[in-house]
Amino acid sequence: MKKLLLYISVFISIITTSCLKDLTNMDLIEVDPIIIDTSGVAPSFIVYQLDSMKINLSITHGSSNLSSLKYKWTMNAYGGYEHIVGTTKDLMYKITEAPSTTSYMLIFTVTDTLTNLKAFFSWYVTVNAIFGEGLIVADTKDGINSDLNLIMANNFNSAKADSIPKIFYELYSVNNGSKINGLVKSLAFMNYNNVKYVTILTNNSILKIDPISYKLKLKDNELFILPPAAINPGMVQSIQLTNQHEYIVNNGKIHHRFGQNVLYGYTYLFDQTDYICEKVCGLQQPSGPAGNLYDEKNNRFLLLPSMTSSSNPLVAYPIVDNSVPTPAFDPKNMGDKTCLNLEEGQNKRIVAVMKTRDLPQYYVYQIIGTNPVNGKMGYSVHDISNNTDIAQSKFYTGSTAENVLFYATDTKIYSSTLLVDGTNVTNLRYTVANGEKITGMKMHIRNGTMFLPSLTAPDDYSQRRSFASANRLVVISTYNETSKTGKIITIPIETLGVGGLVIDPAYMRTFSGFGKITAFNFQGA
Repeated sequence: MKKLLLYISVFISIITTSCLKDLTNMDLIEVDPIIIDTSGVAPSFIVYQLDSMKINLSITHGSSNLSSLKYKWTMNAYGGYEHIVGTTKDLMYKITEAPSTTSYMLIFTVTDTLTNLKAFFSWYVTVNAIFGEGLIVADTKDGINSDLNLIMANNFNSAKADSIPKIFYELYSVNNGSKINGLVKSLAFMNYNNVKYVTILTNNSILKIDPISYKLKLKDNELFILPPAAINPGMVQSIQLTNQHEYIVNNGKIHHRFGQNVLYGYTYLFDQTDYICEKVCGLQQPSGPAGNLYDEKNNRFLLLPSMTSSSNPLVAYPIVDNSVPTPAFDPKNMGDKTCLNLEEGQNKRIVAVMKTRDLPQYYVYQIIGTNPVNGKMGYSVHDISNNTDIAQSKFYTGSTAENVLFYATDTKIYSSTLLVDGTNVTNLRYTVANGEKITGMKMHIRNGTMFLPSLTAPDDYSQRRSFASANRLVVISTYNETSKTGKIITIPIETLGVGGLVIDPAYMRTFSGFGKITAFNFQGA
C-alpha cells in the first residue's frame, strides 16, 4: 500500500510539472501612464465651511480611450477619516467638513479599469468656519429692530485676497428666525481657547451669540452668576491679547468674565462712596493695573485690578505727588467733567476725552497705565476747546502707534496731534460724500492687511506697499437718509505721528448694502 501511494505521488508531480508553461519568451505589453496635469491649480487651499470648491484638471493616458478611467476624490484626515466628495474628473464640492486648525488631505485617484493602473494627486485643505475673521456690523432698517452682518475682507482678515471681500448679511435673523429687538449700541468678540462668543448690547438687553452659527445662546439674567437688579447696558469691551477677558457696564457698574467663563462675575466693588460708570478701558497687554474707569458720580478715575486678581475691588489712585517732576493732573479729582471717550493710547497710556458739564470746554487727559502706581500718574492735559468743530464732535478714537486723537463730526474727520508742550495741531483729514453722515468711528486693532502708496511711485497702484492694519486703519460707518443705505469705509493712516490719513481713494475700501449702522467691531478667528 505504501508503494502504491508513492507511485501516485510521483505520477501527480510529473503531470503538474508538464502542465507548467514557460513564460520567459512571451512579449511584454507596455501600459501608458496616467498623467494628471495640475497646471493653474493651487498647491494648497484655504476654504470656508459651506463654500464651493472647484478644481478642473486635464488627464492624459497615452492613446487609450479615457472611457476606461474612473475617478475618486476623497477628503482625508487623521484617525481614519475619509469622505468621498466626487467621482468625476473635475471637482465641484460644497465643503461640509468641520472647521479645524489641522489641514485635511484632498486626494484625487484615477484608476484604469482595464489594467487597474492608478495615479494620484493630493492637496492640503484648511477649512475655516464660514463666519470667520472679519468686521461685525450691526444695522437697522426700521429704526426699531437690529440685525448682524459680517464683512470678511483683507482689512480685517489676513487670509482674504485684496479684491475678493465676502459679506454675509442679516446673519442674526436668518439663523434665529427674528431680528434683535432694539438698536445695538455696543458689541465685542472674545475667544479663549476656542471658546468664542459675541456680546451684543441694546438699550435694554444683553445677548450672547455663537460666532460660528450666529445663534443666540444666552440672554440678560442668564449671563450673570448673580442676576443684577436691572438690565441697563452701557458698553462692552473685550481684551484679546493677554489673559483674555471682557468688561461690561450694566446699570452704572462694572462686571467681568475671564477665560472660558461664559457668565459675568459679581460687580466690582469700591468703598462707601460708591461709583457710577459709563466708560471703561482695559489695556490689551497690561504691565500693571488692568486699566481704569471713570466715575461720573465722584468725578474721578478708578483702577481696575489685574484680571488674575479679579475678585479684588476697584482701587483708588494714590494721593497726588506734586514734587518735581510735577504730574499734569490728579486722576482722583477731575472737577465737574464727564467722560466722552476712554481708550488705550501710545505706550499703554489711557486717553480720556473729557468735557466740562454745561460748558463748551473739551480736554484730552492721558494717564500712565504701567507700574509703579504712584502719585504721578497724570501724564498730560491738552485743552482742545478751540479745535475746529470740536463742539460738533460725536466720535473719538486713536492708535497705540501715535500720540494723536481723531474726532469726527457728522461729516468730517479731524486729527489732533498731541504735542509734549500741551498744545495740539489739528488738521482736517476726511470729508464724507454729500448726503451722508458719519454714524460711528473706531480704530481697527486686530488682524488684517491694508495698502499704502509706493514711496517712489505713489501714483502706481501696482507698486503699493502692504502693512498690517492693526492700529493703523480708521474705520467709519456712514448713512444716507435719502437712500436709507449705510456703508463701512476704511481709511489707512499713511503718516504716523501726525494722523495723516491716506488721501488717494484707491487705498480706501467701501463696503455697502447695510441699513443704518449703529455699532461695529472686529470678530477674531
